Amino acid sequence: MLKYAEVDFIKEITKKCKEIYIVGGAVRDYLLSRDTKDIDIVIKENPLDLIKNKHFIVLDEELGIYRVFHKDFTIDVCKLQGEDIEEDLGKRDFTINAIAYDVKRRNFIDPHGGIEDIKKKVIRTISEENLKNDPIRLLRAFRFWLNLRLKLDRETLVKIIEHKSLINQVAKERIKEELVKIINNKHSFRAIKLLYKTSLLKEIIQELKEAEMLESGKLYGDTLAEHLIYSYLFAEELLNNLEKLIPRNLMEMLEEETESHLTKKTLIKLGALLHDIGKPRTFMIRDSVATFWGHDRIGSKMTKDILKNLRFSSKTAKFVSKLVESHMRLHLLARAGTITERAKGRFFRELDIDGIAVIIVTLADSLASSGKSGFNYLLPYATEMIDFYIRLTERSELKKPLLDGYEIMELLNIGPGPRVGEAIRKLLDAQTEGIVTNKEEAKRFLMEVFSNGKR
Repeated sequence: MLKYAEVDFIKEITKKCKEIYIVGGAVRDYLLSRDTKDIDIVIKENPLDLIKNKHFIVLDEELGIYRVFHKDFTIDVCKLQGEDIEEDLGKRDFTINAIAYDVKRRNFIDPHGGIEDIKKKVIRTISEENLKNDPIRLLRAFRFWLNLRLKLDRETLVKIIEHKSLINQVAKERIKEELVKIINNKHSFRAIKLLYKTSLLKEIIQELKEAEMLESGKLYGDTLAEHLIYSYLFAEELLNNLEKLIPRNLMEMLEEETESHLTKKTLIKLGALLHDIGKPRTFMIRDSVATFWGHDRIGSKMTKDILKNLRFSSKTAKFVSKLVESHMRLHLLARAGTITERAKGRFFRELDIDGIAVIIVTLADSLASSGKSGFNYLLPYATEMIDFYIRLTERSELKKPLLDGYEIMELLNIGPGPRVGEAIRKLLDAQTEGIVTNKEEAKRFLMEVFSNGKR
């Protein structure tokens, strides 16, 4: 017996149903020896008649799909689609998801060879028409391939490539949902790389087509688009070994969610993927040299538009666009040979913990650009910045000046205006450098700097 048939709720409604089947992921995962808390069941009766006294939400009223929350399980109850279970299963995406367990007769129903495909560890579409009928399946195939560690059937992959443009017909919310499930995997680069090779990723993020038109001039990837894909890879590798770069408390800070199921840590990978996305639109030849002035600023705006179009939250879009806009800052600071305390303080006062995320994107960029030599050049500067941030947060002097605006106006005998903001910035710089450590020193410092109303 399939163990999920013993769940209390399923046992209860089985008594009231003429036919009841457990289908889809729960059956597949059972056969793959994987546990799940998500169960799909199909019945001939009207689901509402059986769940009206339960805690449920409507997923699709027209098709009769409802979600019930029972103890630790999420159970989707669906009215049979078609005349019988075989017709219902024939409308599904892949053979491994088109297996049913007949709860009453206690046997598996497998009209499309899904059990054999599970033994072979292969993902195979039921039909080309099924892919075309719901093109989100083009993307979902890669999610199953990655998360279930299966192989993609060659003919299925050919059909996905052939119909890749159909993904543009899918609601952006559904595309986002699949992407999130992919990038949350610690080894998501495998899927991102294959999505790029099949051009499906370029259908989802059309701006990558522009990036394909530029040579990268980098160690990894002949085109700019390939450089971005490799930057994603190196960001993921850094994140998978983050304890070697930053202490645990900073790692925990990066676990902050920008929206459900998405943390800043995971989104660093998207920042790496999109960090140079503005280069094609800023490309110019000046004195026989290719330049990309302002690509960080233009890329930031493009990133925000890309993510909003894919229905990511405003908080997510703002965070990733900030990574793109700031990814050059450590490069520029390092070029001077020495990073001043004032420059470090300004960097982290503006970015706070997001500055650590920016540094990881920059290191990933350096690996994709110059390999270990570029990374080893930049790493000491990155470490110096991270150490500074740790010291700064311990002193609680990251953003808060020792004197507030009212105290400054009274001290300097000035009214509201830009000079107050300038005084706060100078005071924060002095606090960062350790010149000022208490209120009395802060007052003396500002009186000296702004003595007689002159700078």
